[in-house]
This record gives sequence, structure tokens and C-alpha cells, in this order.
Amino acid sequence: MPLKTSSFRKELFKQNFRNVGWISIIYLLGLFFTVPLQLMMALNSEYGVEPSDAGLFSTTFTFEIQAFFLFIMPVLMAIFLFRYLHVKEASDFIHSLPVRREKLFNYHLGSGLFLLILPILIISLILLMFLWFVDVSDFFSFSELGYWTLLMVIVSVLTFMSGVFVGTWTGLSAVQGILTYILLLFPAGFVLLVSYHIHFYVNGISAGLVMDSSLQRFSPIVNVLEYYPLRNEAGYLPVGYLDLGIYVVLSLVFYVLARIIYQKRQLEAASSAIALTSLKPVFKYGMTFCFALVGGLYFSDLQNAYSWIIAGYIFGGVLGYLLSVMLIEKTWRVFSWKQGKGFVVYGFAAALLITVLPLFWLNYESYVPEESEIKAVFFGNGYHHYEDTLSQNDPSLIRSEEGIAAVRQLHKEFINKDQPLDRGDRFYFIAYQLEGGEEVYRYYEVDKSLFNEEFAQVSNVKEYKELNYSVLKTEANEVQKVTLEPIYSGAPKPVNLLDPEKIESFLESYQKDLYDLSYEEMAYPRGLRTDGNLVIEGEDSEYISIYPSYDNTIKWLKNEGIYERVIIQPEDIARVEILPWGSPENVPDRVAYEQMKSQGNEAWTVTEEEKLSQVMKGSHDRGNGEYLVGVYYENDSHFYDVLSFTEEDAPEFIKNHFK
Repeated sequence: MPLKTSSFRKELFKQNFRNVGWISIIYLLGLFFTVPLQLMMALNSEYGVEPSDAGLFSTTFTFEIQAFFLFIMPVLMAIFLFRYLHVKEASDFIHSLPVRREKLFNYHLGSGLFLLILPILIISLILLMFLWFVDVSDFFSFSELGYWTLLMVIVSVLTFMSGVFVGTWTGLSAVQGILTYILLLFPAGFVLLVSYHIHFYVNGISAGLVMDSSLQRFSPIVNVLEYYPLRNEAGYLPVGYLDLGIYVVLSLVFYVLARIIYQKRQLEAASSAIALTSLKPVFKYGMTFCFALVGGLYFSDLQNAYSWIIAGYIFGGVLGYLLSVMLIEKTWRVFSWKQGKGFVVYGFAAALLITVLPLFWLNYESYVPEESEIKAVFFGNGYHHYEDTLSQNDPSLIRSEEGIAAVRQLHKEFINKDQPLDRGDRFYFIAYQLEGGEEVYRYYEVDKSLFNEEFAQVSNVKEYKELNYSVLKTEANEVQKVTLEPIYSGAPKPVNLLDPEKIESFLESYQKDLYDLSYEEMAYPRGLRTDGNLVIEGEDSEYISIYPSYDNTIKWLKNEGIYERVIIQPEDIARVEILPWGSPENVPDRVAYEQMKSQGNEAWTVTEEEKLSQVMKGSHDRGNGEYLVGVYYENDSHFYDVLSFTEEDAPEFIKNHFK
């Protein structure tokens, strides 16, 4: 009897290889062309490949194509290997064999795993031989090869097991493929949709923050594809070891569930979209709920009003409900009183859930950590800004009592004045690092002009300026060259500072100006900008901006005799075009100017040099001025600047002209 069982196992494997062996071969060839073959060409000096810290996930090895094979081949393997479940004749024949269902399932599963893992191991062996006999240290190391093999095996197995799990409770191969990817993406998508829903009703939370900070943890596809091969940071991995461990556990869970369902599955379920009766309500109402959230999100983006959000919930829910029923019943004739009652029941349950869900976040909305609990605080424009700051050797965080108190006060004002559906002109992100090691994140979209007093308190903090102007922490002995030039293309050749003493004195003057900046000057810089570029030893360039209000820097430029070459002069301007604006809300100056010009508004053109020198003192990015000024330069027909004036600070000749 054992001999017969062994013989049967061999025949079953042969049959499986005939059916799905081509998938394993394509997987092998795909990985060969994207990794070993690319390595062979890269070792040719004429190929000109730059070494990378990204190892086997660098652009040299076409990471994107690796990811394509990683998520396509296992799903195809699961579909074709278990296709007999979805064809009634094949299902009847396979299950008539004298083998228990559990063993039959394991035979097929084992065949699929073997045919998936074998190509990865072959490629790993080839790469290992390169390590032994060729110097490939510029491209990857032994540990990087081990990690690549581990990731490819674990993610391939997880994707395959997801496809097998879905295949046991559906009766259509096409549906199996679609639902496998939905399953792999569903947790991330669901978390994102729920986050957007909560964002509509709770202040301080942001779906964008969830997406930036943790969304990849909910989907292996997002986790892998989020990796950027050009991010050449040593030690950076596409997927962390903890996540890989979780994927192993999930693969085991999918195996157990798939085996249980396989044993209980009715043979008559072949060709049914959902093979298990108990799963049909879950699929139907789950799909309806997700479509409702998508509908609410869509209409909120168009109209940004609660009435339209609710209309989106209803429209999306109805659409999702009908589509799910059509898929289950395999007919479009689903318009009946029975289905109507089912949707009404769902509607009451969903309305209750959508209403109650934000209530759990009310404490979140009003929570501000006590000063005694806060070790440091970050205040900037987004989570990625925070990540970049933490990646520095000496992160620029606010640690002083004065700075922490100022940020807490601003946070309290955000809570008091901001509303979830308000769309302000700026995004602000607050991250508290607490003494216990925990972190508290909040995200707000507000009009900057509503919080001028509180922003002024924060901007006076030295640490905040160091957070916003990284050049304040730059040492003069690190700078190899400073390049200064006006922003328009018709300007004279740039000025280069190479003398270490001049670089040091320039940097000292510039840093003093930044420390002396008021909130008004930081938020709405005045005058026409000059760009600067600091070439720092061992790092990328650091860019700076100089405005005419930077007194110490302007004085230094004049003493060096380069003021006229670096700072824009009235004679550099061909003309200015002035438009009365009227302070619309939430519209950037340049956008408003372009809109008014496109609408045919006639601008007043000024060319007199005396008036040009006054117009050059306008503000940038104020968004609440009475007059817009387009500044057009000599020898540059493409680029122009846009400044604005309030009624109080506008030159008299402008106010007199538009009276």
C-alpha cells in the first residue's frame, strides 16, 4: 500500500508539472534575465553601471520587473494548479480517486510550492557561484544574497497561499485571480478608506498620514512596491525582517483555512462565484460597505460637504450591493423586494457604524500631551519631512521648554479653530516624542493667516528655525564652494565663492539673518529672490534663498562688490503688470494672477525705474493681498515672478491708480 501511495504521488506530480511547469520555467527565465544576466553585463566595464547600496534590488537588476514576476507567477500557479476545483468534470474525476481530500490537497500544494521555490533557489545558486569566483562586491554581498533569497521565497509563498486560499472558496478561476489581489490589497485599502472616513469627522487625523507612515504594513504588495531602488541608503531593505516573519505566519494561517475549506467544500460549487454559502453574506456586505466608503470619498473630493458625503455613501452602497449580488447570482436580474430588504438592513447597520465609528476618536481629537510628558517635538509640513529630519546625524527637534510650550499652544488653537472639512492653504504636521518612547502624531490643514500670533511664538524659537533652515547647522569648514545668482535665466553669470575665509564670513552673515527673521519675514518673504547653492563635502548640494530684507547678507555683498551682480536691480526688470485682486481666500498669488490673466483682466503695465524699485518690495505667498504684481525680466521671455501688496503696504502710486 505505501508503494502504491508513493507511485500515485509521483504520477500526480508529473501531471501537475505538465499543467503548471511552464509557470515555473517562465519564473526561472524571468529571474535569470533580471538578475544573473544583468550582473554579467554589469561586470563588463563598457556597460558603465554605477555600484549601489541597494544590492540585488538596485536599478541594475531591474527591481520593478522582479516585483512583477514576484506577484504574478505565484497567482498563476495557484489558479492553474487548482483549476480542477472550478471545472465540474475535472473536480468529479480528481475527487473520485482513492485518496483522502486532505492528502490530495497537500499533494497539489506541495507541487506548487516546489515549482515556485525551485527557480529562486537556482538563481541564488548561480549568484552564489559569482560570489565565489568573481569580484561582485560592488553589486551585492553574501548577506544581501541571503536576504534576497529569503524575501523572494517568503513573499512568493505568501502570494501563492493567498491564491490557494481564495481558490478554495470560489468556483471561477477568473474570480480567483481578481480576489487574490483584492485580498492582498484589502487590509491596506480598507484602513485607508476608514481613515478617510474618520478624517471627515475628526480633527487632527489624516488619511495621508496613515498612508505615509504605516499603510505599507497592511499589504505585502504595497510593502514591496513602496521600495525605491534609487534610495541608496546602506542597510535599507524593501521589507523588514519583522514583516517577513508576519508573512510566514499569514502563510500558515492561509494554509490551515484553505485545508479546512477544501475538506468541507461541496463538489457542486464548481463554477459558482462564491463556493461557500456562509461566505456569501460576508462578501456581499463587505463589498457594499467598501463601495459606500469609496462613494463618500469621491463626493467629498468634489463637493467637500457632509450632505454630498452622505449621498456618496448611499450611491456607492447601492452600486456595491447590486454588483456583489450580480456576481453571486451570475445574473443582472437582481432587482427584487428580497434584495431591497437586504439593502435596507445593510443601510441601517452601516449608518449606525458610520455614525458611531468617529465617536471612538473624540479623545484623539482633543488630546494634547502635557509638557512634562514631552521629550521633544517636531513641527513641519508632513510626515516625510519628519522622517528626513530623524535620518540626520543630529536631528533638528524642538527640545526647549519655550519651544515645546509654543507648539502646544499652537496645537490647542488648531483644535479650537480648525474643522475637519475646512480646506486651508497649508498642511502642518506635529510629532511629539514622549518620555516613555511613544510618539503622538497630528495633521492639520489650516489657513496660516488665522494663527499669526501663535505662529509668531513658534517661529521665534531658535530650534524651529534650525528645523526649517538646515543651513543653520552647516559648518563653514564643510563648504567647498558657494554659488550665488538671481533666479531669472537672463541674469549675468553666477558668482562663485571659493576662498574659505569669504565662505566663512558669508555664511556667518547669512546665518545671523536667518536667526533674526521675524515670523512675517519667514512666512511672507519680501522682494525678489536670489538663489544660492552650497557644495558640501561628501554630501549633496544645499540650496539657500537670499531676499533684500537680509540686512547682514546684503551688507556683506556690497562690501565684496558683488551686490549688483547677485541681487536683482530695477534695470533688470523689463516691466511689471499690476492687477487689483481683492483678497480671495485659499488661492496662491501665482495661481490667482494666472487665473485673472487667462480670464482677460487687463493689467496696468509699469516700466518707470523709480516705480519698479518700489514694486520690488512686494511679498511672496501672502494669499490675502489687494494687488497682484507680475514681474517680467529683461532677456527672459519665459519666467516671471508674482508679488502681492496689502492695502496698508502698497505703494501710493498703485493705490492712487486703482482708486
